[in-house]
Amino acid sequence: MSLPHAKSESYRIFDAIAGRYDLINSVLSFGLHRLWRRAIRRSLPSRPGLTVLDLATGTADVALELIRSPRVDRVTGLDMSQGMIALGRDKVQARGLSQKISLEVGDAQRLPYAAASFDAITMSFGIRNVPDVLACLKEMHRVLKPNGRTLILEFALPQSRIVRAGHLFYLRHVLPAIGRMLSGHATAYTYLNQTIEEFPYGQDFTALLQKAGFEKVQFKNLSFGIVNLYRGDKL
Repeated sequence: MSLPHAKSESYRIFDAIAGRYDLINSVLSFGLHRLWRRAIRRSLPSRPGLTVLDLATGTADVALELIRSPRVDRVTGLDMSQGMIALGRDKVQARGLSQKISLEVGDAQRLPYAAASFDAITMSFGIRNVPDVLACLKEMHRVLKPNGRTLILEFALPQSRIVRAGHLFYLRHVLPAIGRMLSGHATAYTYLNQTIEEFPYGQDFTALLQKAGFEKVQFKNLSFGIVNLYRGDKL
């Protein structure tokens, strides 16, 4: 679950709360983040020998989920937060997966990789905090191999009025208070609802994927529509 703030500086907040991030994630998502990560893994291309790039990798939870797939040979994780990457490296090493998962500090808007380097790219709850979303999506398209796939998890607003009202109440009032208590950071979770309400989702976001060059673009609702899983292929 990503932390909205001044977008170009949001990684500084992640650095500040890195040690408590995994606990906060579990509490605030009621453990649903595990189901969302599995949905990404199950949506990977069906061919074997995949090399995957995981953007906004944080403490490597998604990377660790992806490497569980027998189709995945190697995962590279990238994140702007050195604190999150450091914790992620500890988790990867503790599981004996350092030969299969590498974590690096870098900017998703300027990927330090050659064109056509990866079979799949994933990003979970990070695209909303990128200052230039279209630039990021174009970079993802650039470093994908032909027949590659991008999978993006991001928050959305449910279509049901009742579910939406309850979800917005949670985002605006409950989540900031719990996040502040658990993180010890005064503003880390204060603006989460604003970024969710303002960020394009559903068909509006698929239009951005298409503009970046992706084809066969689609999305599906998860958890009553509070999260969307977007997919775009490079043919």
